[in-house]
Amino acid sequence: MTFWASVVLAIVAALLYQARGVIGVIFCDAKMQAGDYPGALRRLRWTSLGIPNAVVLHKEGLILALAGRPAEAASCYRKALGMVPGGSSYPRERLLALLGYALIDLARYDEAEQCFQQAIEADDRTGNPQDGLAESRLVRGVEAGQALAFTCQAIEHAKGRADGRVPGTCYALQAWALALLGRSAEVDAALAQALHVPEPNPRVSASLHWRAGMALLALRQTEEARQHFQTAYDLDPRGKYGSRSRQHLA
Repeated sequence: MTFWASVVLAIVAALLYQARGVIGVIFCDAKMQAGDYPGALRRLRWTSLGIPNAVVLHKEGLILALAGRPAEAASCYRKALGMVPGGSSYPRERLLALLGYALIDLARYDEAEQCFQQAIEADDRTGNPQDGLAESRLVRGVEAGQALAFTCQAIEHAKGRADGRVPGTCYALQAWALALLGRSAEVDAALAQALHVPEPNPRVSASLHWRAGMALLALRQTEEARQHFQTAYDLDPRGKYGSRSRQHLA
């Protein structure tokens, strides 16, 4: 092998190493969207070469959270945040919001709300932190009025996204808040809005149907709630929303 060929190979190897996070995210995404979380993790960890960077840890945390492994997900998010200094162009606010959701799943609500507030202070304009602040209250069945206000804020922020699309999950969460407030006449309209536009992949649809089921369960409409839980389970049988829905079906 010539000297220059060796140099070129070294440069290519260095570039691939630097890009391992992006490559891993792309390589595992199809598995993740299909709900094959173990397969997605294998692909991501293989491409990271055993030396994960912030991008890899961010994606690994998301996959673990969707697989119903919040403690491991939270660890990944914390490690990723430790790699991203303040003032970096990396979206720390997304990591903070995701850490908040993982902490909700661990029933560490005060810590979760701190993360969501930090994401807001970091100028997160997606509506995700407000959505998380609402969910933190609704899963405990407390402060439904405040939760409703947060869902309204989340929807308004979502409207400001580049595509202007409000995720149906936001409206399903709003329906849950309305149900806990006893405003049953408004729940159907919120759920209709939630189901109006198809979600981009099965696991997002599963989260929507789980939230819809929780709203209807709050209204004691058990048969209608059961249909949504069954749909959520069918869409995401190996994920956290499928697992939660299966518990209600049982």
